[in-house]
Amino acid sequence: MTARVLSDHYDEVVVVERDELPDRPAHRRFVPQSWHAHGLLGSGRRVLVSLFPGLSAELDEAGALTPGSGDPAMGDRSIFLVRGGTTIRIPAWWSGGFGASRILLEHAIRTRVRALPNVVIRERTLAEGLLTDRTRRRVTGVRTRGEDLGADLVVDASGRGSRLPEWLERIGYGPPPVSIVHSDVRYVSVVTEPDPSFDPEWLIILGGGTESRSPVGGVVLRVEHGGLHISFGSIGRSAPVPTELSELRDFADRRTAPVVAEALRRSTPIGPVRTFRVRGNTRRHYDRTREMPAGVIALGDAVCAANPIYGQGMSVAALSSAALGRVLTAEGGAPRPGFERRAARAMAATSAEAWRLAVGEDLRHGCLTEGVRSPWTARFGEGYRTRLERAAALDPEVAAAFNEVLNLHRPVSSLGSPRIARRVLRPLRDRDPGTLSATVAAVLGVA
Repeated sequence: MTARVLSDHYDEVVVVERDELPDRPAHRRFVPQSWHAHGLLGSGRRVLVSLFPGLSAELDEAGALTPGSGDPAMGDRSIFLVRGGTTIRIPAWWSGGFGASRILLEHAIRTRVRALPNVVIRERTLAEGLLTDRTRRRVTGVRTRGEDLGADLVVDASGRGSRLPEWLERIGYGPPPVSIVHSDVRYVSVVTEPDPSFDPEWLIILGGGTESRSPVGGVVLRVEHGGLHISFGSIGRSAPVPTELSELRDFADRRTAPVVAEALRRSTPIGPVRTFRVRGNTRRHYDRTREMPAGVIALGDAVCAANPIYGQGMSVAALSSAALGRVLTAEGGAPRPGFERRAARAMAATSAEAWRLAVGEDLRHGCLTEGVRSPWTARFGEGYRTRLERAAALDPEVAAAFNEVLNLHRPVSSLGSPRIARRVLRPLRDRDPGTLSATVAAVLGVA
């Protein structure tokens, strides 16, 4: 995505990629997280379809479930957000994501980027440091194993394992301030084929814990060709998720919502059980760094790597790429002095809401922190949060506001606006529990 944006502003874009890139949808050695469920939020999809026209139709042809495509398999399916005994049903067409695996989405994007005439992808190439001018005030490229690559601008899009802070220290700059929440997330995932008689009304299940504050839960995604991608996760000091299939089914029955357990019970695994562990949320504040060399910026997970269990990573990467494009356009052709600082502020603003959502949720589970300011979400009282979730299950206007926040279209603070707060605090008995999908169009003004 970043290469696509840069291709509009530079004569040549070189992508330094340590992996060997497959010519089909496939997992890669250095992307172990691809074995686990990934979601694309509505905000991320909006960016992707603007950068890659025709992407939705292409994914639809590849077997993905695409809201708004007219695919009979999509029907009136919903996204189920399960919080304890509360289920918020959001029509899939309203949310706007894709029913596709990460590897299919990556393949579609990679194919488009490879076709760009001014983009070169150097596979099996490992970046090892920065090149600078004699003053060390400007980065002039990257050092790779065996070759130096010159550049007018270096963009670090290497993800949560970014080594940019270390590289900056090597050339005499201090690392950026860092905020960390030690959530210690453990994943267990399996891809399954549902039984022929199993035709649920959902496209995605999110959350899936038996209690509203449960540190364990499940995520189920319907992906291409009718498959299910099922992931279970635990946060903090809770008991880890079992890795044996028989124990995993028992765990799902005891610790997750019935809809999650049913998805696993009524489907057959078509691959091994995979595990993954992420130590926590990390946010690098390049926007607060006292001094940075010119010619280098970071974006996506290299700036803000939130708890992946909330499914924000791909969308934040897309939003960051779009923000970089806007900053470059505002520069009027070539970056002016101070561009790196302006870009860092744009990246920080782009990831701020995702960080607040993830950290606010993790702090509910007692996760330890370093250098973290209490976010707005942590200031929501537990009582208000519970009422908000219950109201969203019954009130289309609250559900619409909740959905806009979850998809990173609106800030978390909008859930505390007077209009929404009045509806959240109304007695539940005063609500009309009508079918959400039947009334949401009127709420959105598209009926």
